[in-house]
Amino acid sequence: MSVIDIELAMKHLRAESEDQDLVQSQLDGAEAAAMAYLNRSFFVDQAALDLAKATTLQRTQAARAVYRAALVQADAPENAEDRGRLRELARKVLEQTFEIIDMDEFGIVTNKAIEAACLLKLGHLYANREEVVTGAIATELPLTSKSLLAPYRIGMGV
Repeated sequence: MSVIDIELAMKHLRAESEDQDLVQSQLDGAEAAAMAYLNRSFFVDQAALDLAKATTLQRTQAARAVYRAALVQADAPENAEDRGRLRELARKVLEQTFEIIDMDEFGIVTNKAIEAACLLKLGHLYANREEVVTGAIATELPLTSKSLLAPYRIGMGV
């Protein structure tokens, strides 16, 4: 479910009503890309953010329980290499689950800059439906979605 209203997205694109399913899919993708860039989730309002944060402990405990069960299964094979591989897989799944939980824990309520960045990304996805553009010169505009998102980004890494 998108944070940005589909009607706003449709207006932004000047899209026809028969394109709504496509626009919704691309809007979901634009929002997911923005969240991945920010390293945090964004929510439609404070109540939705508070609800996500309220589940942090339960989700963490559930992830640890799944991890412990995966370790038990990982110890079943007789082959040491298989056991090691399954244990590493369980560790990676736990790590990815914690990253998702952390994105919600450090989440923010969406704002006009985030909304604009997502709509810019959506516009690009809608206008360029293929990976290759033939016979055109593409130039990135100076005020890109990344410029709008950068102030809200955390954990930028290396």
